[in-house]
Parts: sequence; structure tokens; C-alpha cells
Amino acid sequence: MKPTQRLIGTLALLAALGSSLTACGPEDDPYGNSTGGSSASARPSNKPAPSAPSSKATNQAEGPGDCGTPPKLPAGHKMVEPAVPPSKGSLSAKDAKPACTPNDWIYHGQGKAKYYLFARDVKAELATGSGGTKSVPVGELWMHAGDCMTNSSAVKAPYTCSGNIYDITLDSKGNINSIKEVWHP
Repeated sequence: MKPTQRLIGTLALLAALGSSLTACGPEDDPYGNSTGGSSASARPSNKPAPSAPSSKATNQAEGPGDCGTPPKLPAGHKMVEPAVPPSKGSLSAKDAKPACTPNDWIYHGQGKAKYYLFARDVKAELATGSGGTKSVPVGELWMHAGDCMTNSSAVKAPYTCSGNIYDITLDSKGNINSIKEVWHP
């Protein structure tokens, strides 16, 4: 009788393990590894794939979500988060720093807000979804940013409010000469 009980116990254990292993597909893999038929990866291309789960998932270099190396901005670029809705010709914004989250690196405004003026010929872009942007007059960007901060239901497609983070560049006088909304799901 004991061999039969052991066999049944072993089968039950294997069935439980098998069902938990098959419940995850490549899109559910917390480490971004994919063995399925799709060649797409949820892991950004600048992030190395871990070789195995790490017990150091919360160390300072990787952060709590095991995001890998923090993103590096191109020279002259700066991420900011508006502190108040932009007004004609100016923006009060906090420097935005990357933080590792379960959804990858996400920028968040930190510290005291700084006051920026816009240059005469500002290049402005709004996010239209994953990786897409549309050039708009800077006044439209001001209205969009303000709506996202105060009345997100006023924002119409193809635009959305996606984190309130903007990539800016400054001219030699310290004025914003380009501003682009950063899309994040």
C-alpha cells in the first residue's frame, strides 16, 4: 500500500508543478526571457538578459525590478516633470530621474522645481503611442501638458497622458529649444 501512496503523492506533486509551470507564457516571464514562437521581447534592447533569477534583485545597481543598467540620455538632453501646468513662454519643472519599477525604468520628478523659458523657435512633439511622436505647435504642447495635469478627460486621441515626463534640450541661454513628451504605458 505504501508504494501506491508514494506513487499517487509523487504524481500529485508533479501535476501541481506542471500546472504552475504551464500557467506562464513567454509574455508572463518575469525575467523577459522568451522561448515561445515570437521573436519580440518585452525587454528593452539596452538591457542585458539575466542568466538566472538573482537573489540580489533589490540591490542598488539593479533596483527592485531587476531593470539592469539605468538609461543614459543623449548629450544635452534632460528629463523633466512639470510641477504646474505650463504657461505661455515658461515651464516650471522638476528634474526627472529614472527609478526601477516592475514596468522597467520610469522617470519621476524629484527635488525643487526649476523655472525655464522657451526659446523663440521651439521644436515640440507629443507622444502618439509606443515610440511615436507628432510635431505640434508649442502652444498645443502647453495645453496638452496642462490638461494632463488638471483634466485628463480633455485629451483627445491620438494623444494620451502617459506619465507627464518630457525630454528637453536647452540652448546656450538655458532656454528650452526642444521638448518632447515621453510615452510610457
